[in-house]
Amino acid sequence: MSIYFKSVVFVIVFTNFKVTGVDFTISRERVLLGSTGTLTMTCDVSETDVDTVYLIQIRRIKSTTSSGSDPNDWQTLALMQLKDNESPTLAPEITAIADTKDYVAGGLWDSDTPANTFLTLSLNMEKLVCDEARTYKCFFSYKSTTSGTIASVERNATFSAYVKPQVTSLVVRKNGFIVEGMSPSNMATAEVGDELELTCTANIGSLPTTDIRWHRTSETSSSNDFIGYQPPQGTYDEGTAASDNQCGYTRVAKIRYNVTAADANRDNNLAFECYVTVSGDPYGNSYTSENNPRFYTDVTKPGDGMTTNTMITTDKNEECLTAGVIAAIVIASFTVGVLVGVALTWLNLSRNQIMKGILN
Repeated sequence: MSIYFKSVVFVIVFTNFKVTGVDFTISRERVLLGSTGTLTMTCDVSETDVDTVYLIQIRRIKSTTSSGSDPNDWQTLALMQLKDNESPTLAPEITAIADTKDYVAGGLWDSDTPANTFLTLSLNMEKLVCDEARTYKCFFSYKSTTSGTIASVERNATFSAYVKPQVTSLVVRKNGFIVEGMSPSNMATAEVGDELELTCTANIGSLPTTDIRWHRTSETSSSNDFIGYQPPQGTYDEGTAASDNQCGYTRVAKIRYNVTAADANRDNNLAFECYVTVSGDPYGNSYTSENNPRFYTDVTKPGDGMTTNTMITTDKNEECLTAGVIAAIVIASFTVGVLVGVALTWLNLSRNQIMKGILN
């Protein structure tokens, strides 16, 4: 009697720990978009109670706002099925985008040992976009050896997408007017005492706490190498991170800089650069934005040369034009007044001489 119960207990324990269903894995939990490499999804059959495999699919939810409870919420990406020679293929409805995205279906259909069956979908990470970081599903349909009925199992998996930071623009105002100067061959000009306001707009990546940083050319070097620059307190507005409704954030930062005598005495050019550096998962130790915009200016002492830059904004041009017109009108009015005064004086003198002649 005791032996019988031990046998029963052994069978129950074995059944409860039997591995069943499917395993669905994605090779990376976090993907840095634009990185080289492949993201691979694997739908691996682990069900042992399988007489016949009917269908295995990798699906993606159609919209991030969908609940996924309705079968119509899902889009099939790759599949293997009994009626199609058991070969891994891409779903016909995604063939057009699959060619441009480098989607590749793979896998193995093992009729003799169904638990060896698996389906994969590989994606080129350089061509992934934020919108593809959705929920994915592995779906498996089969005939049960035990019950003889059709059964199905499914598993979900996701990955997060991160974007690299990138500076999109650097706009500079001198004493309130926008000026050019984005290259050493097209420098702006400035005098000691001028105020520069630099506005940097950047996609700061997927970490909203990331700040925009600054470089400046050194005052003690004759080369135009850029070194770190920390704006003094009160001259820097770090801006607020705003979601771009994808998987990144944007930020607009400003600094104000008063041109100094040291800038006029330097052997190199006064120049600034804004950039973004991020670190941590999935960026690794650090990643710094590339091709960052720079601003160059030639600083002179007051009276040493022409320091008026061409104003390139419509409103400022209108202000300059208006000021010029007003000045011209004032000068013309003054000149006309003088001429009229001279004419009247001459007429008065002539009239007096005529009257004297008549009286005499």
